[in-house]
Amino acid sequence: MYNLRTLLLYFIFFCDSSINTFSQTYIGPVVGYDFQKVLTTPIHIYRLDFRKKGFGYNSPLIGINFKQNLFKQFYAQFSSEYTYKHVRGFFYGGVTEDLLFHYSYLKNQLLITYYFKTKWKIGAGLTNNIVTNLYYEDKERDYTSNQRFNYSEQGWVFILGLKYNKFEFEAYYQRKLSTPIEGDAIRGYHYHQIQSLGLRVSYDFKIFDPCNKKEKPELPPVNKMAILD
Repeated sequence: MYNLRTLLLYFIFFCDSSINTFSQTYIGPVVGYDFQKVLTTPIHIYRLDFRKKGFGYNSPLIGINFKQNLFKQFYAQFSSEYTYKHVRGFFYGGVTEDLLFHYSYLKNQLLITYYFKTKWKIGAGLTNNIVTNLYYEDKERDYTSNQRFNYSEQGWVFILGLKYNKFEFEAYYQRKLSTPIEGDAIRGYHYHQIQSLGLRVSYDFKIFDPCNKKEKPELPPVNKMAILD
């Protein structure tokens, strides 16, 4: 399994391998909207029934994006985005019929993207997502859990985008590879899988371009005989 540190090391490796040829580097803010689908455990006695089906849990997101040219139309892209979720449901066979779950969701993605016809882009890569401060409210009993849980999850992501001037518009689909295996008693919350669809836009600031580096002018050769005269 991989984690956030692994994704960053991969991104640095890709950038370092291209520094002597094409190394245009960009950074940019990201804003968008994320639509999540939350699945529960397949074990019936621990299952949750969620109020909204499909990708019904939406929320705004903000983040930052780094991008560097590898060669020709291929780029390495690393992005980190934050969103906050409210998920409503209840336990199968439980007394309480109205639970509201809250959690922060930090998505870290490493992708290889390809631009064609100078404006369209397609890409795929790995994700390491961190769920933090997960707790629930029992709305019927006016009770809020004092426990806070954290865990990480790994998966893959696919994007399709459009470049317009310095803006980039992207649609993405993100899916987990497996049930979380790291974290604080995550089975107690019965989350089995989180999937995401989303739309986001970023604005590119070029922070390095070797093509624009000014070369020092060459001095004309010195005629030593002329100096002696």
